[in-house]
Amino acid sequence: MNGYEKRTKIKKDSIIRAAWELFSERGITDVGISEIASKAKVSQVTIYNYFGDKNTLAKEILVSYLDKAIKGYDEILEREIPFSEKLTLIMDKKHKVTNELSRSDFSKYAWEDKTFQQVYKEAVNSKAISVYNKFIELGKKEGAIDESIPTDAILAFLLSSVSIIEQSDYLKTSPEYKNGILRLFFYGLLGKE
Repeated sequence: MNGYEKRTKIKKDSIIRAAWELFSERGITDVGISEIASKAKVSQVTIYNYFGDKNTLAKEILVSYLDKAIKGYDEILEREIPFSEKLTLIMDKKHKVTNELSRSDFSKYAWEDKTFQQVYKEAVNSKAISVYNKFIELGKKEGAIDESIPTDAILAFLLSSVSIIEQSDYLKTSPEYKNGILRLFFYGLLGKE
């Protein structure tokens, strides 16, 4: 990395940290680019040059967070263990990620911000589909998921189930409730693993 690239990375990281702090306190709507620039000690033009606009910056922040979680899911799916074990590990990881988000720096106000919710939903949907498809194909290959069910039908079910987790009050529910939803998500009403 040359000097210019290092300075660019330092500025971007500073902007992301400042925006994360401000967005987590108040949501996206009530935070201005000028405020982010001041906190990051950069010009507003720098933020526009790197990210385009505030929503793109917010989406990049959430995408980087989700990328870390998805990398963990991919690592689980790549392991040479039975699908049922992968499923258990993924369920545990999903539970931990959800709890981490609910205890994260994001305030109640931030989660109630409509712009934040939309950006979060777009980020999740853009990243989750590739993991879901990989999950489905592995499940079919190992005989754990019925091959006669079309992949797009399974994907539609998974995405509709995710809408429960995306509800604003989901993060405020008990760990038992969250675990129950995840068990239904993975094992259905009959609870067969």
